[in-house]
Amino acid sequence: VDVLMAISKQTKNINELVLEEKAKDKIIEYVPHGINTKHFFPIKEDHKDYDKLLNFKSKVLNEKDYDFVLFYNSRNIGRKHTSDSILAYRQFCDLVGKEKAKKCAFILHTQAADQHGTDLKAVREALCDPSYVNVFFSTDKLETAQMNLLYNIADATILLSSNEGWGLALTESLITSTPIIANVTGGMQDQMRFTDEKGKWIKFS
Repeated sequence: VDVLMAISKQTKNINELVLEEKAKDKIIEYVPHGINTKHFFPIKEDHKDYDKLLNFKSKVLNEKDYDFVLFYNSRNIGRKHTSDSILAYRQFCDLVGKEKAKKCAFILHTQAADQHGTDLKAVREALCDPSYVNVFFSTDKLETAQMNLLYNIADATILLSSNEGWGLALTESLITSTPIIANVTGGMQDQMRFTDEKGKWIKFS
């Protein structure tokens, strides 16, 4: 192998550390994910698709109006810690109080149950009081345009993986102008605007 293309800055750094002197004879480049901005983009009130967004939002949220919507878009597998996201949301609801929590919602676009993850409906039942903790599952396969609408519905996207090569849902969220909540690990940290003392995007050493 003469070329190593790393999906994250951390991977590039690990490649160089492991190879040591042999790294000088290799091409080691950082090649992050890209997003097609024709597929994922922000939809504001003056956008031609704004009415479509409102109709989709009404359908997804059962025609109820919420002040805050949290979004999760990833697989239901162990390292994604999806149950922790539900627990974090429940704690958020307790923090803001029951009345404000009733005006909030958490949408998880994932498998509700998976042999590599857990039974998320059972987690919801165990952790969440449905009288004020609103947790919804989106389990149908959606087209790209519908996924863009989901990101635009959300006020924040959460991903609490213990290890993550990149975390593409975070990039899709950012490109729609929806903020992210994530762990500082793997490629996720490349998307968090960590800078060095000169204000440049950080390079790991």
